[in-house]
Amino acid sequence: MRVIAVVVHWRDVAETRGCLEALAAAGVEALIVDNGSPEPIGPGFAAAALTVRSTLNVGYAGGANLGIRAARERGADVVLLLNNDARVHPEANAAACEVLAADGRVAVVGAKVLTREDPSRLWLAWGDVNYRQSLVALHGAGRQAGPPFDRDRDVAWVAGCAMWLRVRALDAVGLFDERFFAYHEEVDWCVRAWRGGWRVVYCPRVVVTHTGRGSHGTTESIRVRKYFAARNAILFARKHGSRWERAKLAAFLAASLPLELLRHLPVGRAGEVLLKVRGVRDALAGRRPPLEALGLR
Repeated sequence: MRVIAVVVHWRDVAETRGCLEALAAAGVEALIVDNGSPEPIGPGFAAAALTVRSTLNVGYAGGANLGIRAARERGADVVLLLNNDARVHPEANAAACEVLAADGRVAVVGAKVLTREDPSRLWLAWGDVNYRQSLVALHGAGRQAGPPFDRDRDVAWVAGCAMWLRVRALDAVGLFDERFFAYHEEVDWCVRAWRGGWRVVYCPRVVVTHTGRGSHGTTESIRVRKYFAARNAILFARKHGSRWERAKLAAFLAASLPLELLRHLPVGRAGEVLLKVRGVRDALAGRRPPLEALGLR
């Protein structure tokens, strides 16, 4: 199998360089998508990877699609979609290819993602969709890595920071839905895959590290995550949810957002909750996301 890694770069050249170094150590060919970045990839990266450029930030989903198309044109059988702040362990690619080779019905292999700051703990193993206020349930997030997460299994969705995607499955399922822009686009793709008869597999021998979640990150990145996670939960429910599942999500949001606002007011973080509210309202009204206000254009 020819594997080409697609790394979507928007900012933080040092992280992208570290990602490419880990891929080179693992022997994986790389392709960078310079996604209208305010910190563009310079000529020093030319020897490490082919670069595809977009003049605008088209989101993680759009940038991934640009890279997938370019990788497919270069003859990839498998596209490893990788966040620039993820690091692939040396044996991860071979383990993922073993799973793909063992069963042609496997559309995607997901990694056991460890927290880079503390590799004894999981960043994420796999996820479910539960239609509660966050839409998804995260299995293993923040927990000690160990036996509960040490066997292969079919799952609802795998971590979007490291996905080994079979090109034949991409041809059948389609590319990422660019309406999501960022967040939950991997959940949408995995659900489309298994509804189409493909398998979505978590494999613990495929090990990747990733930076921390929750309060980690810049104020800007937290704002972006809060807005799009709420907005895209509504988009996902409208696209995939039954009437009962959409009602469940609405009930949980209606109950949780006011309480969350009350908790955040005393510590000066009410703006984060209001961004969630705006995300929900924009999704319901069919409005485009405020990319300029979020610092994304």
